[in-house]
Amino acid sequence: MSTDAYGLGRLERLANPRDIWKHEAGDFTPWLAANIDVLSDAIGLPLTVEGQEVLVGDFRVDIHAKDPDGKNVIIENQLEPSDHSHLCQLLVYASGLEASTAIWITTRLREEHRSALVWLNERTDADVRAFGIEVSVVHIGESLRAPVLAVVVEPNDWAKAAKETSKAAVSPKNQQRMAFFEDVFDLMATTYPAIRAPKTQTANWCSFASGPFGYYSLTFTKQGYRIEIYLDTGSKQSTKQIFDELIADRELLEQAVGFALDWDRLDNNRSSRIATYLVGFDLETADEDTRQQAVTWSVERASVLHQHFDGRLRDLAKAAKDAEQSVVQLDGEVQ
Repeated sequence: MSTDAYGLGRLERLANPRDIWKHEAGDFTPWLAANIDVLSDAIGLPLTVEGQEVLVGDFRVDIHAKDPDGKNVIIENQLEPSDHSHLCQLLVYASGLEASTAIWITTRLREEHRSALVWLNERTDADVRAFGIEVSVVHIGESLRAPVLAVVVEPNDWAKAAKETSKAAVSPKNQQRMAFFEDVFDLMATTYPAIRAPKTQTANWCSFASGPFGYYSLTFTKQGYRIEIYLDTGSKQSTKQIFDELIADRELLEQAVGFALDWDRLDNNRSSRIATYLVGFDLETADEDTRQQAVTWSVERASVLHQHFDGRLRDLAKAAKDAEQSVVQLDGEVQ
């Protein structure tokens, strides 16, 4: 592979993504469901897959997912240039599941369909979002191929926020939190770029670096402030299985990260949590030095958690999902 004076090669795109995924329903949709974090990173919204080929009336949506607020997300896949038929399907599925987020993935979003999604974002309130994504596959020389999900249409969150100010102005507390989250990810970008900056928000939490296991989060609570690994595969059984396998190695994991962790199985919930707390930190009363120390602490601990947990979390999530699918297939054969 030829490189330039800086040792850089040239990124090349495959002519047709169908060279990788031969069939939309049989190949691409299962791949996307298993690698939903690729889409989550692209749009800045952690997603948990609820099901594939889910019935909506007499039709089937490719992927039904949930966002961190538990709101419905529908994903419509099309391994060819966009057409009117899939636009109609997107709207039908979104209305049928009362989705807050509708995502259309295609190899090329035609201008008229791009305009339709932009119009939809501009005419709806902040609880409805539409994304247009173009999928491609790239490689550099003889290197491994990699998927690219390029966002070509996304909600104008700032414009929507402005429209909503007459209903409920953002509180000073939420403004403080949003500014804090932005400072954390600004510093993260220079010290640990493996974690991509998410879209910050005015809620008391900010999720990032999602995967098939769940996601990481910075969270303000009544008791203080924490960084957590929020486990949620979409299945209580596999989520608890991942938690149990990790806590069995608690001593080794805590030695690796260099600090104690709070392990909360949350037996009554589908999810589980592994967290580290910054005891006594109150953003509202903190002076600038204390606030900056909290920003630095956040980056250091989030980086260490991601470095030591992320690969294993993904492996455990895949193994748990494969085990569940094997059981389903076995049940089907027995019946």
